[in-house]
This record gives sequence, structure tokens and C-alpha cells, in this order.
Amino acid sequence: MKNTITFLAFLWVTVTFQAQDESFTAKTKGTYFANGSLNIFSTTRKVNDNKSDAFTIEFMPRAGYFIMDRLAVGLGLVVSSNKETTDSGLGEIETTVTGFGIAPLARYYFENNIFGEAAVGFGTTKTKIEGSGFGDSNVKSNTFGFRIGAGYAFFLGNHIALEPSINYSWEDINPEDAPSGYDESLSSIFLNIGITAFF
Repeated sequence: MKNTITFLAFLWVTVTFQAQDESFTAKTKGTYFANGSLNIFSTTRKVNDNKSDAFTIEFMPRAGYFIMDRLAVGLGLVVSSNKETTDSGLGEIETTVTGFGIAPLARYYFENNIFGEAAVGFGTTKTKIEGSGFGDSNVKSNTFGFRIGAGYAFFLGNHIALEPSINYSWEDINPEDAPSGYDESLSSIFLNIGITAFF
């Protein structure tokens, strides 16, 4: 509910900017951008007779400043929640992962409104496992990774753009108290659709 209110407030502000200044030129030195996207997806994985269902919500706000025409630097946040239920020989296992990350970023727009973005970030996750047959467990992890992406800005006016993009991300995961030599990483390719305000 809180994310929905934030998103609606963001949309209202962008519409207000759009109505106020028709002479504004986006992506120029000295201007700002703010972007918000919400990813919600559900997956089902089946291995032999074992099945797991996962539901993920990820909120990604970003903001930046154009240090020169078409080139902006800024900061992004990632707030995520993943819940996976697995049917196994030990009964049903429920795993919940919540995470928070922060990522400095750079974004460049070409003259045809195609853009590229790169970010390097770090954060933390908390994993809670229930129903494993050995008691509940909690694991905290530190993360470090990067993301690169490319997309297109569909301008709906001078101040607002709808921006679908394809992204690749890689993340190194380091649980607290992990044994020596422990190595865990996660890589993903995903489609993101965001709304960006320029002001």
C-alpha cells in the first residue's frame, strides 16, 4: 500500500510539471530526472516430484542530475521481497528473502532517445527458512554487484517518458559466518518498465 501511494504521488508530480512548462527541454545540462519502477512476478519450478512457487516484489526508484547534455549521474535504490514455498520430502519449506540495496549510476541518452545505464551497488539481505524439519533459521548476507541495461524513452510530453529496458545484473552474496571458500552469486536478465520525470 505504501509503495502504491508513493507511485501515485510521483505520477501526480510529473503530470503537474508537464502542465506547467511546455518550453522545457529534457536531458540537458543542469536538469534532473526521477524514475520509478515496480516489478512483480510469480514463478513455479518443478524438479522431479518437488515443486516450488515463488512470488517476488521489487521496487526500484532512481534519481539523477545531468552533468552535461544527455549524460546524468545519480543514485538508485532497490527494495525487494521474495517468498518461495517448496514441497519436499521433509514437508513444506517456506523461504522468505527481503533485501535493500543502494547503487550509484550513470545514464546516457542518445539523440534517438535510446539510453544506456550502468550501476554498481551494495546492500544486505535477510533470509528466513521455516518448516525445514530442523527448526527455523535466519541468515543475513552482504551483497555487491552491478547492473547494465539499455532501453528507449517514449516521451509523453516534455517532462514525462515511459522507459522500457532490458537489463543484466550480477550479484555476489556473502552470508555472515559463511565457511571459508564459500562462493554464491546470482545473475539475471530481466525486462523493466519505468516512468521517468524530467525537471
